[in-house]
Amino acid sequence: MKELSTLFKNRNFMHLWISQILSQLVVNSLSFMMLIYLFEETGSTIATSLIWIAYALPAVLFGPIAAVAADVFDKRKLLTVTLLIQSLTVALFALLQGQYLYLAYGVVFAYSLANQFYIPAEAATLPLIVPKNILPFANSLFFITVQSAIAFGLLSAGASYEYLGLGASLFLAAALLILAYTSVSLLPQIRPLERIPEDISRGVARFFAELVEGYQFIKSNQKIFMPFLLLIGLQVSLSVVIVTLPALAKDLIGVKPSLAGIAIGLPAAIGALTATAVVPKAIARGIKRRRVVELSLFFLSIAIVVLGSIVPNVHFWVGRTLAVACFVVAGASYVGSLIPTLTHLQITTPKDKLGRVFGNIWLITTAATVVPVIFSATITEVFGVSLMMSLLGLVGMTTFFLLEVRKSSFIKINGGL
Repeated sequence: MKELSTLFKNRNFMHLWISQILSQLVVNSLSFMMLIYLFEETGSTIATSLIWIAYALPAVLFGPIAAVAADVFDKRKLLTVTLLIQSLTVALFALLQGQYLYLAYGVVFAYSLANQFYIPAEAATLPLIVPKNILPFANSLFFITVQSAIAFGLLSAGASYEYLGLGASLFLAAALLILAYTSVSLLPQIRPLERIPEDISRGVARFFAELVEGYQFIKSNQKIFMPFLLLIGLQVSLSVVIVTLPALAKDLIGVKPSLAGIAIGLPAAIGALTATAVVPKAIARGIKRRRVVELSLFFLSIAIVVLGSIVPNVHFWVGRTLAVACFVVAGASYVGSLIPTLTHLQITTPKDKLGRVFGNIWLITTAATVVPVIFSATITEVFGVSLMMSLLGLVGMTTFFLLEVRKSSFIKINGGL
């Protein structure tokens, strides 16, 4: 395509994109490595759940300030400084991880805190270095990178941890971040258009005012409120599953936690990619988005219930085969629920409210994961991962039946979602 060719010839875009690829790969692989590390050292799902809390807190506490900082500081400096801090943080932990086990939480918190400043600076830089007519293609590439990095980071983290060890894996991650730092340092200087300190306080106040306004709009509009809740539920469920991945690998599939990426992540990614190709075509052929969501929720719930209640109680190899099939179905069903819901929100939400609606999704989802992640980890710790998965599946089935019973109140666009 001509647009992609133009993008690839744009040196500034390539510098930023290379940085994004490397930083996304590291953040996803690092998070999963910390889960494996703490689970293997402690055997506790509560200990691993606290990794997610450490990662989520900076987004809740500092996200608004970081979003404004992208407007009032030189963006190139913001990008380079955050990447340098992240690299030094990871390298320091590589040196100390054998002595201080729980330093992992501080490392994840510090890394996530720096990431809160990197992400908005990256997003604000892109429109300044890419012509407006090909900006949608640039955004699409960035979106694909984010989604691909989640799957590849999960797979590479386990393999790296298993065959290189934690220390070497961390040094490798630090080196990749230095490469990302080098790449963005080649960007031109991008001076801010606003001043500090007045603009920071005013900007943060405006950020919260817009969030409140966005939430009031969502709450008063049933066509947006229901899918908004569904989307948050899907994201919270995903967080719960990710935190319990080491326990799932060990207790349900019978493999090392470090191989969870291959045993669980790979089948789920295959299912997700399949659904990504199939679902848009199904909707284009006239299948209502609402029906796609309902069916996807049904199959997602069934897959999770089977994982929790049937897989542990059958012959080992039968159970392992069934588990892999369930992960494929779960990955496909999750995407099948996610794509139509996101599409509906984007279509239904007025253009002048899009930022506020999706800003609320980001902030509320991050905050909403804290209690469920701790709660699910406690259940897994006390009663086992099988019960946790069964309960999660039952919650999904309950949601499905509620949607079936209350179709008249569920979101409708021209007769249906």
